[in-house]
Amino acid sequence: MIVPKILRTFCLGCMLVVLDHAVVQARTWTDATGTFKAEAELVAVRDGKAYLERPDGRVNTVPLKRLSVEDLKFIASIPQYAALVKPLLQESDRSPEPALPSPKIEPNQVDTPSASGSIRQFRSDSWGYNGLAFSNDGAFLVTLGSDNVTVINIKASTKTTYRIHSGNRSALTFTPDGKRLIVGGYDGRALIWQFDGEGTLKPDIEFPVDAGEIKSVVVSPDNQHVLTMHSTGTACLWNASSGEVYARFRDFKFSSCSHARFSRQGGQAMITDGRIAAVIDIPSRKIIQRMPLTNGSGQVAVIAPDGNAISVDRTYDFHTIETQTVSPVVISKGTETHWSAAYSPDGKRLVSGGLSKVKLWNVETGMPVRSFEMGDSGYVKYVAFSPDGLHFAAIGAPIGKLVEIFRMPSEE
Repeated sequence: MIVPKILRTFCLGCMLVVLDHAVVQARTWTDATGTFKAEAELVAVRDGKAYLERPDGRVNTVPLKRLSVEDLKFIASIPQYAALVKPLLQESDRSPEPALPSPKIEPNQVDTPSASGSIRQFRSDSWGYNGLAFSNDGAFLVTLGSDNVTVINIKASTKTTYRIHSGNRSALTFTPDGKRLIVGGYDGRALIWQFDGEGTLKPDIEFPVDAGEIKSVVVSPDNQHVLTMHSTGTACLWNASSGEVYARFRDFKFSSCSHARFSRQGGQAMITDGRIAAVIDIPSRKIIQRMPLTNGSGQVAVIAPDGNAISVDRTYDFHTIETQTVSPVVISKGTETHWSAAYSPDGKRLVSGGLSKVKLWNVETGMPVRSFEMGDSGYVKYVAFSPDGLHFAAIGAPIGKLVEIFRMPSEE
Protein backbone atom coordinates (compact mmCIF):
# COMPACT_ATOMS: atom_id res chain seq x y z
CA MET A 1 0.00 0.00 0.00
CA ILE A 2 1.33 3.46 -0.92
CA VAL A 3 0.88 6.19 1.66
CA PRO A 4 0.57 9.88 0.62
CA LYS A 5 3.81 11.74 0.13
CA ILE A 6 5.57 13.09 3.20
CA LEU A 7 8.91 14.68 3.92
CA ARG A 8 11.41 12.57 5.79
CA THR A 9 14.85 13.66 6.99
CA PHE A 10 17.58 11.17 7.66
CA CYS A 11 21.35 11.02 7.85
CA LEU A 12 23.01 9.31 4.91
CA GLY A 13 26.76 8.91 5.54
CA CYS A 14 27.88 12.30 6.79
CA MET A 15 25.41 14.32 4.73
CA LEU A 16 21.91 15.35 5.83
CA VAL A 17 19.46 14.58 3.07
CA VAL A 18 15.82 15.59 2.75
CA LEU A 19 13.82 13.53 0.28
CA ASP A 20 10.30 13.87 -1.04
CA HIS A 21 9.12 10.32 -1.53
CA ALA A 22 6.34 7.79 -1.35
CA VAL A 23 6.55 5.74 1.83
CA VAL A 24 6.00 2.05 1.14
CA GLN A 25 5.30 -0.68 3.63
CA ALA A 26 8.28 -2.81 4.61
CA ARG A 27 8.85 -5.87 2.44
CA THR A 28 11.54 -8.46 1.78
CA TRP A 29 14.15 -7.30 -0.72
CA THR A 30 16.41 -9.76 -2.55
CA ASP A 31 19.61 -9.23 -4.51
CA ALA A 32 19.96 -10.38 -8.13
CA THR A 33 21.72 -13.62 -7.15
CA GLY A 34 19.01 -14.63 -4.68
CA THR A 35 21.62 -14.96 -1.94
CA PHE A 36 20.91 -11.90 0.20
CA LYS A 37 17.54 -10.90 1.67
CA ALA A 38 16.55 -8.03 3.94
CA GLU A 39 13.39 -6.57 5.42
CA ALA A 40 13.25 -2.86 4.60
CA GLU A 41 11.04 0.02 3.53
CA LEU A 42 11.67 1.87 0.27
CA VAL A 43 12.59 5.46 1.07
CA ALA A 44 13.57 6.80 -2.34
CA VAL A 45 15.14 6.03 -5.70
CA ARG A 46 17.86 8.42 -6.82
CA ASP A 47 20.97 8.28 -9.03
CA GLY A 48 20.54 4.63 -9.94
CA LYS A 49 20.19 3.52 -6.32
CA ALA A 50 17.38 2.41 -4.05
CA TYR A 51 17.38 3.82 -0.52
CA LEU A 52 16.09 1.15 1.87
CA GLU A 53 15.33 1.82 5.53
CA ARG A 54 15.72 -1.17 7.83
CA PRO A 55 13.64 -1.77 10.98
CA ASP A 56 16.46 -0.35 13.14
CA GLY A 57 16.28 2.97 11.28
CA ARG A 58 19.52 2.56 9.31
CA VAL A 59 19.33 3.40 5.61
CA ASN A 60 21.15 1.25 3.05
CA THR A 61 21.81 2.32 -0.52
CA VAL A 62 21.63 -0.50 -3.06
CA PRO A 63 22.42 -0.10 -6.78
CA LEU A 64 19.31 -0.88 -8.81
CA LYS A 65 21.31 -3.33 -10.91
CA ARG A 66 21.90 -5.39 -7.76
CA LEU A 67 18.19 -5.92 -7.11
CA SER A 68 16.13 -8.89 -8.24
CA VAL A 69 13.70 -8.61 -11.15
CA GLU A 70 10.81 -8.94 -8.69
CA ASP A 71 12.09 -5.94 -6.72
CA LEU A 72 12.52 -3.87 -9.87
CA LYS A 73 8.96 -4.68 -10.93
CA PHE A 74 7.76 -3.58 -7.52
CA ILE A 75 9.58 -0.25 -7.84
CA ALA A 76 8.24 0.17 -11.38
CA SER A 77 4.70 -0.10 -9.98
CA ILE A 78 5.26 3.21 -8.16
CA PRO A 79 4.52 5.94 -10.74
CA GLN A 80 7.30 8.40 -9.86
CA TYR A 81 9.96 5.66 -10.09
CA ALA A 82 8.69 3.67 -13.07
CA ALA A 83 10.80 5.48 -15.67
CA LEU A 84 13.96 4.92 -13.62
CA VAL A 85 13.77 1.13 -13.56
CA LYS A 86 11.99 0.17 -16.80
CA PRO A 87 15.23 0.26 -18.86
CA LEU A 88 16.70 -2.30 -16.48
CA LEU A 89 13.69 -4.56 -16.82
CA GLN A 90 14.04 -4.44 -20.59
CA GLU A 91 17.57 -5.80 -20.50
CA SER A 92 17.79 -9.40 -21.63
CA ASP A 93 20.60 -10.18 -19.20
CA ARG A 94 19.75 -9.26 -15.61
CA SER A 95 23.06 -10.32 -14.11
CA PRO A 96 25.13 -7.55 -12.44
CA GLU A 97 27.65 -5.75 -14.59
CA PRO A 98 31.11 -7.18 -13.95
CA ALA A 99 33.40 -4.95 -11.95
CA LEU A 100 36.30 -6.59 -13.76
CA PRO A 101 37.09 -7.39 -17.40
CA SER A 102 35.59 -10.58 -18.80
CA PRO A 103 37.95 -13.41 -17.86
CA LYS A 104 40.20 -15.12 -20.35
CA ILE A 105 40.00 -18.86 -19.69
CA GLU A 106 43.16 -20.89 -20.15
CA PRO A 107 42.90 -24.63 -19.36
CA ASN A 108 46.20 -26.27 -18.42
CA GLN A 109 47.17 -29.84 -17.62
CA VAL A 110 48.60 -30.86 -14.24
CA ASP A 111 52.30 -31.46 -13.68
CA THR A 112 53.64 -34.90 -12.82
CA PRO A 113 52.70 -35.84 -9.22
CA SER A 114 55.52 -35.44 -6.71
CA ALA A 115 57.37 -38.41 -5.25
CA SER A 116 57.44 -36.58 -1.89
CA GLY A 117 53.82 -37.34 -1.08
CA SER A 118 51.70 -34.76 -2.87
CA ILE A 119 48.94 -36.18 -5.04
CA ARG A 120 48.71 -33.14 -7.33
CA GLN A 121 51.07 -30.40 -8.49
CA PHE A 122 50.12 -27.27 -10.40
CA ARG A 123 52.77 -24.91 -11.69
CA SER A 124 52.19 -21.26 -12.55
CA ASP A 125 52.92 -20.00 -16.05
CA SER A 126 53.64 -16.50 -14.78
CA TRP A 127 55.07 -14.93 -11.63
CA GLY A 128 53.48 -17.13 -8.99
CA TYR A 129 50.59 -17.96 -6.69
CA ASN A 130 49.36 -16.25 -3.52
CA GLY A 131 46.70 -17.45 -1.09
CA LEU A 132 44.64 -20.64 -1.07
CA ALA A 133 40.93 -21.44 -0.65
CA PHE A 134 39.15 -24.76 -1.17
CA SER A 135 35.57 -24.78 -2.44
CA ASN A 136 33.02 -25.92 0.12
CA ASP A 137 32.84 -29.45 -1.30
CA GLY A 138 36.64 -29.72 -1.54
CA ALA A 139 36.50 -30.39 -5.29
CA PHE A 140 38.20 -27.14 -6.33
CA LEU A 141 41.12 -25.09 -5.07
CA VAL A 142 41.43 -21.38 -5.86
CA THR A 143 44.61 -19.33 -5.74
CA LEU A 144 45.67 -15.87 -6.89
CA GLY A 145 48.29 -14.46 -9.23
CA SER A 146 49.40 -10.90 -9.86
CA ASP A 147 46.88 -10.60 -12.69
CA ASN A 148 44.65 -13.65 -12.38
CA VAL A 149 42.43 -15.93 -10.33
CA THR A 150 43.12 -19.63 -10.92
CA VAL A 151 40.58 -22.39 -10.26
CA ILE A 152 42.09 -25.86 -9.89
CA ASN A 153 39.90 -28.91 -10.51
CA ILE A 154 41.53 -31.42 -8.19
CA LYS A 155 39.92 -34.60 -9.54
CA ALA A 156 40.28 -33.68 -13.22
CA SER A 157 43.84 -32.39 -12.67
CA THR A 158 43.25 -29.22 -14.66
CA LYS A 159 43.30 -25.51 -13.91
CA THR A 160 41.44 -22.55 -15.39
CA THR A 161 42.89 -19.04 -15.23
CA TYR A 162 40.72 -15.91 -15.18
CA ARG A 163 42.58 -12.74 -16.13
CA ILE A 164 41.95 -9.64 -14.02
CA HIS A 165 43.64 -6.26 -13.64
CA SER A 166 47.06 -6.49 -12.00
CA GLY A 167 47.78 -5.97 -8.32
CA ASN A 168 49.04 -7.93 -5.33
CA ARG A 169 46.43 -10.17 -3.69
CA SER A 170 46.68 -13.00 -1.20
CA ALA A 171 43.42 -13.00 0.81
CA LEU A 172 40.47 -15.02 -0.43
CA THR A 173 37.61 -17.14 0.89
CA PHE A 174 34.39 -18.76 -0.23
CA THR A 175 31.12 -17.72 1.38
CA PRO A 176 29.61 -20.48 3.57
CA ASP A 177 26.88 -21.17 1.01
CA GLY A 178 29.58 -21.73 -1.61
CA LYS A 179 28.02 -19.31 -4.10
CA ARG A 180 30.62 -16.54 -3.98
CA LEU A 181 34.36 -16.06 -3.79
CA ILE A 182 35.63 -12.93 -2.03
CA VAL A 183 39.11 -11.70 -2.92
CA GLY A 184 40.96 -9.01 -0.96
CA GLY A 185 42.98 -6.50 -2.95
CA TYR A 186 46.22 -4.66 -2.24
CA ASP A 187 44.30 -1.36 -2.41
CA GLY A 188 41.72 -2.26 0.24
CA ARG A 189 39.05 -3.21 -2.29
CA ALA A 190 37.13 -6.49 -2.16
CA LEU A 191 36.36 -8.30 -5.41
CA ILE A 192 33.34 -10.62 -5.35
CA TRP A 193 32.87 -13.42 -7.87
CA GLN A 194 29.89 -15.70 -8.41
CA PHE A 195 30.79 -19.41 -8.28
CA ASP A 196 28.56 -22.04 -9.88
CA GLY A 197 29.91 -25.02 -7.93
CA GLU A 198 31.22 -26.57 -11.16
CA GLY A 199 34.45 -24.61 -11.34
CA THR A 200 33.23 -21.52 -13.21
CA LEU A 201 33.71 -18.01 -11.81
CA LYS A 202 31.85 -14.91 -12.94
CA PRO A 203 32.88 -11.39 -11.81
CA ASP A 204 30.09 -9.81 -9.79
CA ILE A 205 30.97 -6.57 -8.01
CA GLU A 206 33.79 -4.68 -6.31
CA PHE A 207 33.61 -2.77 -3.01
CA PRO A 208 36.08 -0.17 -1.66
CA VAL A 209 36.28 -1.35 1.96
CA ASP A 210 39.16 0.57 3.55
CA ALA A 211 42.70 1.78 3.00
CA GLY A 212 45.55 -0.70 3.03
CA GLU A 213 46.00 -4.18 1.62
CA ILE A 214 43.47 -6.78 2.74
CA LYS A 215 45.55 -9.42 4.52
CA SER A 216 42.75 -11.88 5.36
CA VAL A 217 38.99 -12.23 4.96
CA VAL A 218 36.23 -14.30 6.58
CA VAL A 219 32.44 -14.47 6.09
CA SER A 220 29.70 -15.07 8.68
CA PRO A 221 27.71 -18.35 8.62
CA ASP A 222 24.61 -16.56 7.28
CA ASN A 223 26.63 -15.03 4.40
CA GLN A 224 25.62 -11.52 5.51
CA HIS A 225 28.74 -10.12 7.20
CA VAL A 226 32.38 -9.95 6.15
CA LEU A 227 35.45 -9.24 8.27
CA THR A 228 38.59 -8.02 6.51
CA MET A 229 41.95 -7.39 8.17
CA HIS A 230 44.02 -4.62 6.58
CA SER A 231 47.75 -3.86 6.58
CA THR A 232 46.98 -0.52 8.24
CA GLY A 233 46.04 -2.37 11.44
CA THR A 234 42.29 -1.95 10.93
CA ALA A 235 39.68 -4.71 10.89
CA CYS A 236 36.47 -3.87 9.01
CA LEU A 237 33.02 -5.41 9.48
CA TRP A 238 30.86 -4.87 6.39
CA ASN A 239 27.75 -5.99 4.56
CA ALA A 240 28.43 -8.69 1.97
CA SER A 241 25.61 -7.50 -0.29
CA SER A 242 25.90 -3.71 -0.26
CA GLY A 243 29.52 -3.21 0.83
CA GLU A 244 28.42 -0.89 3.64
CA VAL A 245 31.08 -0.79 6.37
CA TYR A 246 29.37 -1.18 9.74
CA ALA A 247 32.39 -0.78 12.00
CA ARG A 248 36.17 -0.37 12.01
CA PHE A 249 38.36 -1.81 14.76
CA ARG A 250 41.81 -0.27 15.03
CA ASP A 251 45.13 -0.62 16.88
CA PHE A 252 46.07 -4.04 15.52
CA LYS A 253 49.25 -5.01 13.66
CA PHE A 254 48.22 -7.15 10.72
CA SER A 255 51.43 -6.59 8.74
CA SER A 256 52.93 -9.99 9.68
CA CYS A 257 49.95 -12.18 10.46
CA SER A 258 46.19 -12.00 10.81
CA HIS A 259 43.33 -14.42 11.26
CA ALA A 260 39.63 -14.31 12.15
CA ARG A 261 36.70 -16.65 12.70
CA PHE A 262 32.99 -16.18 13.26
CA SER A 263 31.26 -18.22 15.94
CA ARG A 264 29.11 -21.10 14.68
CA GLN A 265 25.93 -19.04 15.07
CA GLY A 266 27.55 -15.86 13.76
CA GLY A 267 26.77 -13.71 16.80
CA GLN A 268 30.44 -13.15 17.62
CA ALA A 269 33.78 -13.12 15.84
CA MET A 270 37.36 -13.42 17.02
CA ILE A 271 40.30 -11.65 15.36
CA THR A 272 44.01 -11.82 16.11
CA ASP A 273 47.29 -10.34 14.91
CA GLY A 274 49.43 -12.77 16.92
CA ARG A 275 50.01 -10.28 19.75
CA ILE A 276 46.44 -9.91 20.96
CA ALA A 277 43.06 -11.46 20.25
CA ALA A 278 39.75 -9.62 20.36
CA VAL A 279 36.14 -10.81 20.50
CA ILE A 280 33.60 -8.77 18.53
CA ASP A 281 29.89 -8.78 19.33
CA ILE A 282 28.29 -8.63 15.87
CA PRO A 283 24.84 -7.20 16.81
CA SER A 284 26.36 -4.27 18.75
CA ARG A 285 29.43 -4.08 16.46
CA LYS A 286 31.73 -3.59 19.43
CA ILE A 287 34.79 -5.32 20.84
CA ILE A 288 33.73 -6.93 24.11
CA GLN A 289 37.02 -8.58 25.08
CA ARG A 290 40.75 -8.22 24.38
CA MET A 291 43.29 -10.91 25.27
CA PRO A 292 47.11 -10.53 25.22
CA LEU A 293 48.83 -13.48 23.54
CA THR A 294 52.55 -12.75 23.08
CA ASN A 295 55.06 -9.97 23.66
CA GLY A 296 55.95 -9.77 20.00
CA SER A 297 54.41 -10.46 16.63
CA GLY A 298 55.53 -13.62 14.87
CA GLN A 299 54.74 -14.93 11.42
CA VAL A 300 51.73 -17.10 12.24
CA ALA A 301 48.55 -16.95 14.32
CA VAL A 302 45.55 -19.21 13.64
CA ILE A 303 42.28 -19.61 15.53
CA ALA A 304 40.88 -23.10 16.10
CA PRO A 305 37.55 -23.90 14.38
CA ASP A 306 35.63 -23.81 17.68
CA GLY A 307 37.39 -20.62 18.83
CA ASN A 308 38.59 -22.25 22.05
CA ALA A 309 42.29 -22.05 21.15
CA ILE A 310 44.76 -19.96 19.17
CA SER A 311 48.09 -21.27 17.91
CA VAL A 312 50.90 -18.73 17.57
CA ASP A 313 54.56 -19.19 16.68
CA ARG A 314 57.27 -18.16 19.10
CA THR A 315 60.69 -18.49 17.50
CA TYR A 316 60.71 -22.17 16.41
CA ASP A 317 57.82 -23.37 18.59
CA PHE A 318 54.04 -23.30 18.37
CA HIS A 319 52.16 -22.24 21.49
CA THR A 320 48.52 -23.31 21.53
CA ILE A 321 46.73 -20.92 23.87
CA GLU A 322 43.37 -21.62 25.47
CA THR A 323 41.17 -18.58 24.89
CA GLN A 324 39.23 -19.02 28.14
CA THR A 325 42.31 -18.86 30.38
CA VAL A 326 44.73 -17.12 27.94
CA SER A 327 47.48 -19.55 28.91
CA PRO A 328 49.53 -21.99 26.81
CA VAL A 329 48.21 -25.52 27.15
CA VAL A 330 50.37 -27.23 24.52
CA ILE A 331 53.79 -26.28 23.19
CA SER A 332 54.88 -27.87 19.90
CA LYS A 333 58.68 -27.89 19.76
CA GLY A 334 60.11 -27.09 16.35
CA THR A 335 63.52 -26.62 14.77
CA GLU A 336 62.81 -23.86 12.25
CA THR A 337 60.70 -20.77 11.58
CA HIS A 338 57.05 -21.33 10.72
CA TRP A 339 55.74 -19.20 7.85
CA SER A 340 52.14 -20.39 7.65
CA ALA A 341 49.65 -22.64 9.44
CA ALA A 342 46.07 -23.91 9.25
CA TYR A 343 43.80 -26.02 11.45
CA SER A 344 42.02 -29.11 10.17
CA PRO A 345 38.21 -28.70 10.21
CA ASP A 346 37.88 -30.92 13.30
CA GLY A 347 40.60 -28.96 15.13
CA LYS A 348 42.69 -32.08 15.83
CA ARG A 349 45.54 -31.38 13.41
CA LEU A 350 47.61 -28.34 12.49
CA VAL A 351 49.60 -28.07 9.28
CA SER A 352 52.51 -25.62 9.17
CA GLY A 353 54.76 -24.37 6.40
CA GLY A 354 58.50 -24.28 7.02
CA LEU A 355 61.59 -24.28 4.81
CA SER A 356 60.85 -26.42 1.74
CA LYS A 357 58.46 -28.61 3.71
CA VAL A 358 55.07 -28.79 5.39
CA LYS A 359 54.60 -30.47 8.75
CA LEU A 360 51.50 -32.03 10.28
CA TRP A 361 51.03 -31.70 14.07
CA ASN A 362 48.81 -33.38 16.65
CA VAL A 363 47.17 -30.42 18.39
CA GLU A 364 46.33 -32.29 21.60
CA THR A 365 49.84 -33.65 22.23
CA GLY A 366 51.87 -31.02 20.39
CA MET A 367 53.84 -33.77 18.66
CA PRO A 368 54.66 -33.84 14.93
CA VAL A 369 52.79 -36.47 12.92
CA ARG A 370 54.58 -36.31 9.58
CA SER A 371 56.64 -34.03 7.33
CA PHE A 372 56.19 -33.58 3.58
CA GLU A 373 58.93 -32.24 1.32
CA MET A 374 57.91 -29.60 -1.21
CA GLY A 375 58.87 -29.78 -4.87
CA ASP A 376 60.31 -26.23 -4.80
CA SER A 377 62.88 -24.84 -2.40
CA GLY A 378 62.21 -21.90 -0.09
CA TYR A 379 59.75 -21.19 2.70
CA VAL A 380 56.10 -22.24 2.46
CA LYS A 381 54.02 -19.08 2.71
CA TYR A 382 50.47 -20.47 2.31
CA VAL A 383 48.73 -23.63 3.53
CA ALA A 384 45.03 -24.57 3.65
CA PHE A 385 42.81 -27.54 4.59
CA SER A 386 39.89 -28.76 2.51
CA PRO A 387 36.52 -28.43 4.33
CA ASP A 388 36.14 -32.23 4.46
CA GLY A 389 39.58 -32.58 6.07
CA LEU A 390 40.76 -35.09 3.46
CA HIS A 391 43.37 -32.87 1.79
CA PHE A 392 45.58 -29.88 2.46
CA ALA A 393 47.43 -27.66 0.03
CA ALA A 394 50.60 -25.58 0.14
CA ILE A 395 52.43 -23.03 -2.00
CA GLY A 396 56.21 -23.16 -2.10
CA ALA A 397 58.45 -20.11 -2.28
CA PRO A 398 60.47 -18.07 -3.09
CA ILE A 399 58.17 -16.96 -5.89
CA GLY A 400 55.24 -19.31 -5.32
CA LYS A 401 55.15 -20.94 -8.73
CA LEU A 402 54.07 -24.37 -7.42
CA VAL A 403 50.85 -25.46 -5.69
CA GLU A 404 50.92 -28.95 -4.18
CA ILE A 405 47.96 -30.89 -2.81
CA PHE A 406 48.50 -33.60 -0.19
CA ARG A 407 46.23 -36.36 1.05
CA MET A 408 45.65 -36.34 4.80
CA PRO A 409 47.38 -39.43 6.28
CA SER A 410 45.18 -41.91 8.10
CA GLU A 411 45.04 -41.92 11.91
CA GLU A 412 47.70 -44.09 13.48
